[in-house]
Amino acid sequence: MLITILLYIYLICLSAFFGSSIFIGYFTAPFIFKTIKSRDEAGNIVGSLLHKFSVLGFIILPVMILSGYFVYINGYSNIFIMLEPFVILILTIFSENFISKKMNNLKKQMISITVTAKDDPRRKEFNALHKWSVKLFVVNELLCLPLFYIIFIR
Repeated sequence: MLITILLYIYLICLSAFFGSSIFIGYFTAPFIFKTIKSRDEAGNIVGSLLHKFSVLGFIILPVMILSGYFVYINGYSNIFIMLEPFVILILTIFSENFISKKMNNLKKQMISITVTAKDDPRRKEFNALHKWSVKLFVVNELLCLPLFYIIFIR
């Protein structure tokens, strides 16, 4: 009975995290950039949304780690049910505390990304960090997929 409750908690958290990332990354962000004319304003809105998503991850992922741990020690599943949320949490912390902070500092220095020359070193660094941020976001999504398999197929 306890294992079933823990698996439900785990699955609700996993679904909320994965569903939110899909919704933000593939629906909300593109829609915001299409509808808001100012790229800087759209970037600020999406950045704020992604920060809130990271906070959601800081709450959900430890719950997944703990419930996955108790499920694992009771012999129900494999160790990835606990380790993958831990890896996702580490990647989220890294992205939020290093990449996003550096990008925000660069945005403040440039004042506006759209008027900063494309060959400006700050804009080049910002674009490179943005690419890394997107890659980490996609890796986090991909790491969620095996967890659904572990829960449903076992």
